[in-house]
Amino acid sequence: MLDDNGFTRPTYEELVSDLSTKWLELFGSDSDVSSHSVAGVFIRLIAYFMNILYQLAEKVYNAQFLSTATGVSLDKLAANYGLYRNPAAQAITELNFTGTAGYVIPANTLFKTAEGIQFQTADDVILSVEGKGQVVAYATNVGKDYNVPANTIIYQVEPTSDVVSVTNNEPVESGANAETDLELANRIRIANDTRPSSPANGIISAVMAVNGVKTVQVVQNNTLLEDEFGNPPKTIHVYVDGGDEEKIAEALFNSVSAGIQTVGSKQQAMTDNAGFSDNVIAFDYAQQSTIYVAIDAQTNLDFETEGIQQIKNAVNDYLTKVPMGGIVRFSYLYKYVYDKVPGIDVIEVKIGTSKGDLAMSDVQLQQFAIPVTTADSLVVMQNA
Repeated sequence: MLDDNGFTRPTYEELVSDLSTKWLELFGSDSDVSSHSVAGVFIRLIAYFMNILYQLAEKVYNAQFLSTATGVSLDKLAANYGLYRNPAAQAITELNFTGTAGYVIPANTLFKTAEGIQFQTADDVILSVEGKGQVVAYATNVGKDYNVPANTIIYQVEPTSDVVSVTNNEPVESGANAETDLELANRIRIANDTRPSSPANGIISAVMAVNGVKTVQVVQNNTLLEDEFGNPPKTIHVYVDGGDEEKIAEALFNSVSAGIQTVGSKQQAMTDNAGFSDNVIAFDYAQQSTIYVAIDAQTNLDFETEGIQQIKNAVNDYLTKVPMGGIVRFSYLYKYVYDKVPGIDVIEVKIGTSKGDLAMSDVQLQQFAIPVTTADSLVVMQNA
């Protein structure tokens, strides 16, 4: 029903009750409208199809509002702001090799992490006379699961003695899942809130539009002195969680006002419309803060063979939703594990910033840090 409070969809039971009341009004109070009577079956058949129509009406009504629109309807709302849902993105990194001088590592050669996350080389690479080489490598699939820490892609899928070692010197940041309804709605809100906007809000809006970026922080030093974070006077320092380095630099180049210096360890030379190519844009990725997690799970017969990995996946799923500089709530991990992993009777969760200092308490991240786990920092014990 549509009234001053908006649209309210009647339930199937309410429809049956209303139709039964009307039937008794029209055909007599002694009519049999029970579920096994002819009238009762007819009433429930009508109620079934009316319930479907009301569900459709509810979806149509909700589709016009940012807080309730989903799927294609949300995509169409985003288009009103010139925004489009970000698709899943492939992770890209650079691999460094040592091995036999002159050996050619063919394109599409596979390398992996200890967890089996695979990357393939984009081109042939010839090892130098010093036995060294480097090449761009792409994840074998799309998604944020391919965002791995530095120095973790260290295994050959098809080992050869001519390659002594392989590694990625930098963390992989560019992999991304397809943007969810919640993430797209949040980006629409940011775009709406930042028109017209301050320079900081404009930068946040522009960088958040880059595929794979989850959070952004902008530090403005408007003074003539170095600030508390070591930023030079009259500069902007942008911290980004996720996203491709070149695309972030491009977003900053198109949103930072002329004459404003950006600072950071990641630097890209950008070319303007006049052909000048020495416009240097700088920023930093969020610092990765290793969170130590110890979980003791008491399980039952419904606990699956891959249950321990499911618990680890649930933990990491929660950590990806903690904003930069936020608080890791240990109690939230209970909900994520219980909701996502079958066969658990009870769990005990302890977290901390070091292996020897775990407790049932929250962890406050540093201002520009995001939480991550490693194979050593996330430990799950079953029926210990």
